[in-house]
Amino acid sequence: MDPGTRRNGGRLAHYLAAALLARTADEGARVALLIFALDRTGSAAIGGTLVATLLIPHVVAAPLVGALVDRSRRPAVVLAGATAVFGGALAAPVALLGHAPLWQTCLVLALAGCGGPAVTGGLTSRLAPLAGPGQEARAFALDSLTYSVAGMVGPAAVGLLAAIASPSTALLALAVAAGLGALGVASLRLVASGTAAEPTRATDLFHGVRAIVRVPALRTITLATSFGQLGLGGLAVVATTLAAAAHEPTRAGLLLSVTAAGAFVGSLLWAWRPLPASRAPGVTVWAMVATGAPLALAAAAHSLPLTAALFALSGLCTGPLAAALFLARNQLAAEAIRTQVFTIGAGLKVAASAIGAGLLGLAAHLPASAQLLLVAGFPILAGMAGGVLLRRQRPGERGRIDAC
Repeated sequence: MDPGTRRNGGRLAHYLAAALLARTADEGARVALLIFALDRTGSAAIGGTLVATLLIPHVVAAPLVGALVDRSRRPAVVLAGATAVFGGALAAPVALLGHAPLWQTCLVLALAGCGGPAVTGGLTSRLAPLAGPGQEARAFALDSLTYSVAGMVGPAAVGLLAAIASPSTALLALAVAAGLGALGVASLRLVASGTAAEPTRATDLFHGVRAIVRVPALRTITLATSFGQLGLGGLAVVATTLAAAAHEPTRAGLLLSVTAAGAFVGSLLWAWRPLPASRAPGVTVWAMVATGAPLALAAAAHSLPLTAALFALSGLCTGPLAAALFLARNQLAAEAIRTQVFTIGAGLKVAASAIGAGLLGLAAHLPASAQLLLVAGFPILAGMAGGVLLRRQRPGERGRIDAC
């Protein structure tokens, strides 16, 4: 192995470790806040309010975080600072909730939510140069693994720490994980974009939005993945409904665990045999169809093993979906606005997921099979519509454009 390849491998491992720590805190925070609020106040409604307060700012702050990173000479410092803010603000409810007005806790969590885009799309947008030429597809596949692992480890760690110590301890542990992730990010040598050091103006915040609107393929995958997430965001609600209907509370955890495990395997398969970047937009939309189809079939399943197998198959398709989406964004977004495109896309998905969970909560009175069809319908319809739109676009219309 030549020194350059070894060096790129070391940088990639460094990045993955830092991203995993930060994203474990992000994934675990939603569960930890619910458990913590129940323990401290006895109110699930307050827990839901705290989670919503954490998630909503993602989409609002995404353009600003992206613009700051794109214009910074030291993007690692900006990303690390935002991640540190996320972790620090995540610890605040331990001191505030129950001892101060609720709005103060919500205000601090909103600040944490503003740092959220850095943990997700912000970090991913700066990955390609670390991987080295020709290794982007593999790197994005490994990055998608961090989401899968964090999705399994974060909630599991929260449950374990809450059981053996306390919910407040679990929340503080997540804050520490985010802090360690921030330190790891700060020590990365991330490449600045070509527009670094130029002053960030108010109009710059809309450059990423304009690029998403003007580049047909980028617009298609952004709208399709956001719309599809309206259904997939309610998957946890449906899993809980299935568990309640079967009078087996552990079934919800099992179904979500096999889904995350499937996503892990899917990411590994993509890392092993990634497809070319030119095919990434198509893989993104059709993988959404493949993600929803097993869930639609699960609506007719009457046994736990078959339902679990279909959930795992759905998860298997989300691994390539995430990796292809990252690769497509990297290919289609100009360097000067790449982080904005990533953070805006990630923010829209988070917002859609939160809305989807709320919609499925309102549909909780429906049979579990009907809820599953709702969850599956969004990604299937979004993916099929995206596939049709991509086929209608001429090759020359799919390429990226420079910053506006």
